[in-house]
Amino acid sequence: MSASHATYGGGRSLAFGAEGLREGIVWLAVASSFFVMFEPAPYDLLFILAIGVFAATGLSLPRALLPFVLLVILYQLGAVLTLTLVYDRADTQKWTTVGVFLSGTGVFYSLLLAQRTEIRARLIANAWVIAGAIGGGLAIVGYFHLAPFADSLLIYGRAKATFKDPNVYAPYLIFPALVLIQRLYSVDLRKSLFVLLPLGLIMSGVFLSFSRGSWGHLIGSAAIMTVLTILAAPTPARRARILFICGAAALGAALLIAVLLTLPSVSSLFAERASLEQNYDVGRYGRFGRHAAGFQLALERPLGIGIFQFAKLFGADVHNTYLNAFMSYGWLGGIALPTLVIVTFVFAARTILFPTPWRPIFICAFSTWSVLMMEAWVIDVDHWRHQWALLGMTWGFIAATIAHQRHADGAASARIPRAAG
Repeated sequence: MSASHATYGGGRSLAFGAEGLREGIVWLAVASSFFVMFEPAPYDLLFILAIGVFAATGLSLPRALLPFVLLVILYQLGAVLTLTLVYDRADTQKWTTVGVFLSGTGVFYSLLLAQRTEIRARLIANAWVIAGAIGGGLAIVGYFHLAPFADSLLIYGRAKATFKDPNVYAPYLIFPALVLIQRLYSVDLRKSLFVLLPLGLIMSGVFLSFSRGSWGHLIGSAAIMTVLTILAAPTPARRARILFICGAAALGAALLIAVLLTLPSVSSLFAERASLEQNYDVGRYGRFGRHAAGFQLALERPLGIGIFQFAKLFGADVHNTYLNAFMSYGWLGGIALPTLVIVTFVFAARTILFPTPWRPIFICAFSTWSVLMMEAWVIDVDHWRHQWALLGMTWGFIAATIAHQRHADGAASARIPRAAG
């Protein structure tokens, strides 16, 4: 088998032995990703093991991944340079090390999915669905106090399950929710029952987190995923089916929310969280006022101001990933991050609708990540495990699809007979 074919090739039979063991570690890491109440989390330890095993047995770097890897290196190099300003201060070295590691997991996802793409894409998606369903179930257990440890699954009356923060927990659930919604578009009524149960758990987790950004994230990502899935549908009948099921799913979600809102504790917190302007957002020293002052300061500091220093100057954390890039990564990181986002959008737009076996999961990963990076204007996502996972997955799919396109074009050219003479 040629190198190019191995890069995009998926195969339909599950390889056992050494390959099954390597991919089994990845599956276990993703399946354990719902539990991050302490660091290092099981996900982190298992990924260290997986990276070590794959590095020892071989991973290739397709040329299509070079822009991604280069921009990630520049981004983290900015963090290392800015660390010199606050090297002796508490937790700064740890923060930088964690950031480098998480970005490394993103690169690993891209390398992983550039080969055996179909099998590994399904492996990751299925593991994440299982983890998301468990996470959603824990949110229900916590919010309705169905177990003695229920209070440990809440914070300020909001579900966080086995995460530290509901605003991180809920976005983590968006990708498996999209995978399941997309499956509803193609399965028959009997099989849909097996999709609706985990989807109901996950949707409940997102709602009970009372994260305004995540509610919008789910709606926006589901809309992008649905549009792309319709564009990829092979027939008008399939497009009509998707639209019908989309409407039915939206109605079902509305009914689920309506039932939850009949509970007084849920309705009161929902009314509070549904407000578009919280008291910590507005005003001169609110979130958006700090953003304006921070960007002005960024113009004066090529190396930034150092990790954790923004809160000391402005009284609260930055809550803006792009501004934090300038503050904690300097101009190098501040320019590298939006460049990486733009380049990812461009490469994904060029490849996402090309027919491949992994296109459905590609659509779900990109739809989730793209809205997350819009949400990044009002929250810090640079140390979120699933942000790097989704970004790395998107680039892995990009690289695999480019190789798949080249192989398809080469095969088509080979079938065209040469002109006589």
